[in-house]
Amino acid sequence: MSLEVPHVFPEETIGMIQRALTNGASIDVDTATTIARSVDVDMGELMIKLLPIAASFARVPISGFQVGAIAQGGTGALYFGSNMEFSGHALSFSVHGEQAAVNHAWLSGETALKSLAINAAPCGYCRQFLSELTTPARDLRILMKTNAGDGVDHAYSAEPLDHYLPHAFGPADLDIKDRLMQVQNHELQLSESDDLVVAALRAANASYAPYTHSFSGVALQLTNGRIYTGRYAENAAYNPSMSPLESALALLNMSEPPLTPYEIEAAVLVEQAHGGISQKSVTEAVLSAVAPGVEVQYFAAT
Repeated sequence: MSLEVPHVFPEETIGMIQRALTNGASIDVDTATTIARSVDVDMGELMIKLLPIAASFARVPISGFQVGAIAQGGTGALYFGSNMEFSGHALSFSVHGEQAAVNHAWLSGETALKSLAINAAPCGYCRQFLSELTTPARDLRILMKTNAGDGVDHAYSAEPLDHYLPHAFGPADLDIKDRLMQVQNHELQLSESDDLVVAALRAANASYAPYTHSFSGVALQLTNGRIYTGRYAENAAYNPSMSPLESALALLNMSEPPLTPYEIEAAVLVEQAHGGISQKSVTEAVLSAVAPGVEVQYFAAT
């Protein structure tokens, strides 16, 4: 993909970054380390410098306020995220930049995070969402630029999440041992063999729903044939939960060039039969905002 890289990087490094981001907004650990060395900065400062790229993916027709976030996975790889809003629908359907970056890492196979860089202070909603992760709040570093108005100075703070959320309510308060980003396999089954249905089923089986046990996944197919999946991600406080469609759209958004039209031609939702809740109505509602006329194919798995 063609991306505008901030001019805080020298010309040869700009080319390196653009090549690294050709197939999606993530950078493997070896390439990220090479880029950081080429400009003589640590990984945290590199993440801060790269935030404008993450923010360029933001879809914000309501607020106009772009948020970029970059998650460093346990492997050391970097995963970009941005906020997303949906015209005509409730603000509660919005995806926050921090959620998008975490989702990107999780769907890419990461099982923990080392740090998360953000271009704006995390809101309470996101602090609660981040407290659900496998990475303890005392270990997850939140990186923020200390001089927001200076385009040259990229000094940053690196406080743990529990600095921003000192008295968190989380899974342990509800006697839940699982954590978001932990590997899941719910062994749901369907007799369908269609590739899109199988992809959605796979996502449902990897979803995180310890509170309702209503496991669900979405698969979206674009007109170019690419398939993107999303997994349901619950939260102890309920409201910061991320729907499987939001998850799929966030991954799609970070995998195609910034602000590319969605061009979705098919959508499948698979969820556990007789679950405590259903994603069907909300999936249909939000999909109508980005792919009018595309009908959600629904399957209940056992």
